[in-house]
This record gives sequence, C-alpha cells and structure tokens, in this order.
Amino acid sequence: MKEKLIIVTGNELKFRQLAHSLGEYFDCEQGVFKTYEIQGIGEEILKDKMTRAYEYFKMPVLVDDTSLHFEELGGFPGSYIRDFFRYLSPYKMGKKFKGSRVKVISRLGLMKSPEIIIIGEGIVEGVVTDPKIEDPGIREFDVFFQPDGLDKPLIDFSPEDTMQFSHRGNAVKDL
Repeated sequence: MKEKLIIVTGNELKFRQLAHSLGEYFDCEQGVFKTYEIQGIGEEILKDKMTRAYEYFKMPVLVDDTSLHFEELGGFPGSYIRDFFRYLSPYKMGKKFKGSRVKVISRLGLMKSPEIIIIGEGIVEGVVTDPKIEDPGIREFDVFFQPDGLDKPLIDFSPEDTMQFSHRGNAVKDL
C-alpha cells in the first residue's frame, strides 16, 4: 500500500500534474487550507508553507513555490507573481512584456516528518509571447510563457506533456 501524500494547492491543474507524476510512489490527495504567505525569498517561503501545511494536515505534504523572473525587471516579481496578477492579468502582462526574457523557478517541498524534508527545484528559461486568449479565469503565466527550444506557449500543451519539460516537471525530477 502506498503512503498517503497531501498535495497542498488550490490549483486543480497543478494538482493533476503533480499527482500524475507522483502517483507511482504515493496515494495523492489534494489539500487546501487558508493561510497567508510570508514575504521573503523562495526557499524561505517554501519552508514556511511546508511547515504550516504539515502542522495542519499532520501527515506527509507536498507544497510548491513557483516564481517568475523578468530579466528587464531585475528578476521581479519572483515569488510575488500571484500578487502581481491581482493588478495585471496574465493576458495584459503578456501583452506588456511581449518579447521579454523570463526565468521560471519551481521549488517543491516534500515533508514526510519534521526530520525528513526533501526539496526539488526546476528552472526553465524562455520568452514572453503574445497571448492569444483573454480569459479572466486563467490566473497563470502559461498563456504567455514559451520555454526556450519550443515553438508555442505552455498553455498549448497538455498538462501531462508539460511535465516532460516544464519548471514543475524538472522540480519533480529533482525531487
């Protein structure tokens, strides 16, 4: 019998991708709890999320911190991308920064117990493309992020396919 793992995210797409990749090793279940996110660098944010999620669920948890870094903004907004989207939709951001170089970093933290913590990181660089759809329900940069070496943005690939080359897929492999 596989060990149960709570994948802590309110994002259904992210849950499906991670559960698909980790289902071979764990019995994955989605878990959501309302909490604040501390300010800091990605590693600090990840460790804080992981600790609070483990305390809340009292079983093994997987949390993530994904950051988006615009070269022309000196790496901003980084881990604050979710807050950035409150003021500028992914569609508008794609239009405004079309052609800009970006780096996406995904950090995954797996806490099996307070003593057993595993962190994986995946980095993908690329360019901002002209987003083709404006959907207020889409709160992800997939609409405009095109990884280097590919001819279309992430949104044009299936969630399972993106796990082969995306920031999150690379973080799972590192984990």
